[in-house]
Amino acid sequence: MRHRWLRILVLCAGYVLLAGGPRGLLAADKPSAASALLWQSASNRVDARISGWPLDKVLGRISRATGWEIFVEPGMERPINATFTGLPPQQALSRLLGGLSFSLQPRPGAAARLLIYQNDRDRATRRVEDPQRPGRIPNELIVRLKPGSKVSIEQLARELGGKVIGKVDKLNAYRLQFETAEAAEAARKMLEARTDDIAKVENNYRWEPPTEMETGASPPSPAPALKPRISPDGKNLVVAIIDTATQPLSPEHEAFILSRTDVVPGQPADDGPWHGTAMAETFLQGLGSTDNMEAGSNVRLRLYNTYGANESATTFDVTRAVFQAAQDGATILSMSLAGPDRSPVLSDALQSFVQQGGLVFAAAGNDGSNLPLSPASDPWVIAVSGVDGNQQRMPWANYSSTVDVGASGTSIISFGGMNWIITGTSPATALAAGMGAGYASRTGSPLSTVRNVIVRDLPFYP
Repeated sequence: MRHRWLRILVLCAGYVLLAGGPRGLLAADKPSAASALLWQSASNRVDARISGWPLDKVLGRISRATGWEIFVEPGMERPINATFTGLPPQQALSRLLGGLSFSLQPRPGAAARLLIYQNDRDRATRRVEDPQRPGRIPNELIVRLKPGSKVSIEQLARELGGKVIGKVDKLNAYRLQFETAEAAEAARKMLEARTDDIAKVENNYRWEPPTEMETGASPPSPAPALKPRISPDGKNLVVAIIDTATQPLSPEHEAFILSRTDVVPGQPADDGPWHGTAMAETFLQGLGSTDNMEAGSNVRLRLYNTYGANESATTFDVTRAVFQAAQDGATILSMSLAGPDRSPVLSDALQSFVQQGGLVFAAAGNDGSNLPLSPASDPWVIAVSGVDGNQQRMPWANYSSTVDVGASGTSIISFGGMNWIITGTSPATALAAGMGAGYASRTGSPLSTVRNVIVRDLPFYP
């Protein structure tokens, strides 16, 4: 019976399953939910629910999903409105482009080209880039100076034709931006030759949160009995959720929020609950399931917005959030984000956090593959994948050898007077982090013990 409550809880929390295993936020009672464009390359089908998106935003999403190079006739900006389900790409393009002509040109050995124009195909000359596409940011570098280096990073950046747009002083790490990818590559070579001052030069990456939005239906989720408790010594167990911005929560849940910090200014423009909002609510569900004593919980949340108005977060800004959270007294991190590219600077920050007694939960990813994603693949992180009500891996959940635990890949939250289903390794991570924090609060156990309990009682079977 050792800590059997953990195992029972995760089985019960996963009772809602979605046909086909898509991951996302689903409105339970709403005929039309959050705006979304889902281009499913595997099934060659497209779903859209778009209201007033700029043309470039729609084309950027298409480029991200397909890898196509997209060129448009200059001066054709317009809002796009479209709602449909399960259309093949050609029909979807006709509906999405609202009467504009287009030509899709396959190219052997290279990315296909999509040309969009009014009358003359040759006038489609303006390339549409997706500035938030996950992966390496080609015109940026992260430069780490050696301890005791006297070089001025600002002067060094000017000499190289770049500028400093971010810093993590405790790591002597700086984010440099250049006008072009070619300029960044030239600067890299010059920096790597300066072995007296430069410790390391690395890339900066964009990562996405592992969830998407769709519409659907679900019964409401029972709200856990949960209330904050004031500690006699004034000390709380502080958890940091590193994610998007969050909307205001219900009054009883807002009582758990100590602060909101915009590491990156701005907020999402999407309808419905934002990803950070959904993760905060899911975390509190996990907390309420394991720390529901009558006296309440001394767990508190600090929320860090590393996305701003962007659809992806950079590894450098996530690193900044980790250090800010540690400085603000957090001892547990919940990170429902992932990417294929390992960031050494972030890895070092997380290792330092754990070595100082902290606990980190990170999402394994929703590719349905054994590909290790970062930061979940770091050995000092608890990597969380998604399971169903029978403790079986969800079809979309990653299952690499670096995965440590499996938590329910489905949660239900209330927002805007409606119930929303959330699926993916994102809510699994937030749920596991909440359960771990609740156990630590209720028992007073050190976080090293909490880690052992979580890993033992939330097993993952690939």
